[in-house]
Amino acid sequence: MSDLSKRFEALMARMARTDAKLFRTIGEQNAALHQIAEDMQPDATPPAALTGQGDNPSIAPLAAASLLPKEECGPKQLKKRFGTLAPARAFLEERLGVPPKDIGRFTWALVEQTVTTGQWPAGKSSGSRDGKSGSGAAVVEAMEQRLQTRLERLERRLERLELLLLQVLEQQSAAAAPSPGPRS
Repeated sequence: MSDLSKRFEALMARMARTDAKLFRTIGEQNAALHQIAEDMQPDATPPAALTGQGDNPSIAPLAAASLLPKEECGPKQLKKRFGTLAPARAFLEERLGVPPKDIGRFTWALVEQTVTTGQWPAGKSSGSRDGKSGSGAAVVEAMEQRLQTRLERLERRLERLELLLLQVLEQQSAAAAPSPGPRS
């Protein structure tokens, strides 16, 4: 039994060393991937949520990302980019899905807020206009719609990240492969 215990202890120590080495390697690869991604898209600034920077890195990946670079989210830049509210609304609906019915009038301030936060603003309270409370099924349906839209966005983002990882792996394997040169 003592021999088994010693073997288990040695195995656990070896696993701990391997895990530490693996985590170091993953960290280095992650940093290299961020650098490659930045090099591939020099004009786009990655959001803080993707780089792990910000006030609270533990919740940074959960934050909604802006739909446009920060310098393009001002009212003047948005009006210059879209011209009128119709193309701005079409852009937002394409990215985020149909807006909640109770967000109010569609204005440039609403466009700016939505583009900056990356999500539709919370609607007015579910209090009634005519004394009745909002339908529970309608609220659930709207929530499911927003969740489905976000899930689709996340899936598209994941697919892009997978493609980027495949490109990086191909580049690294091509760089690591020995060149077939003459042997001496």
